[in-house]
Amino acid sequence: MTVTNREGFFAAAMALLARDGRAGLRLATLCRDVGVTSGSFYHHFGGWDGFVDALLAHWEAVDTHRLAELAAREPDPEGRLDVLKHLALTFPHEAETAIRAWAHGDERVAAVQARVDEHRHRVVAEALVAADVEPERADRLADLALAVLIGRQQLLGPTDVGELLRVFDLVSDLGRHDDPDHSRGAGGSLAASNRTGTSSTRGER
Repeated sequence: MTVTNREGFFAAAMALLARDGRAGLRLATLCRDVGVTSGSFYHHFGGWDGFVDALLAHWEAVDTHRLAELAAREPDPEGRLDVLKHLALTFPHEAETAIRAWAHGDERVAAVQARVDEHRHRVVAEALVAADVEPERADRLADLALAVLIGRQQLLGPTDVGELLRVFDLVSDLGRHDDPDHSRGAGGSLAASNRTGTSSTRGER
């Protein structure tokens, strides 16, 4: 079935990024996968630059802002951490790997990636603080959670979300062992920080 709305282009673009990386994201290939002519593409986006801006804005809105809003609906701090962890598993991991590589050569992409990383980090750190983790420690745990997410995404092959979840749990255990007096807050929260699975380490922000 032919898809002619903007979301159809975004979904096809993310699939191309996941499969072939930035090199595979071409106008002709995109239109073929969506099932439309280039005229439809120009109608929606005006040109390639307009499309890239819209695609990045869509990724930022759907896989960062919207997920943060969903987690915020959970009133229980520990429950919010759990929600964040599981939402992180739903990120388009292979496409995010391609976006991160793309950012190295495109300042526009790099700026959006930095905002996504910063927002995800902030959401995780704030959730940890809400779960009674000391702010400085929450900041470090959020960094660690993001590093876990990015590291798993950078491994060759599809991201194993089951393994990612297990690593998140290991990070939670490390948090408990590191700070036995805060085993509940740091452990559960750490897991949560992982849960947020942000896409980038603070060093790259």
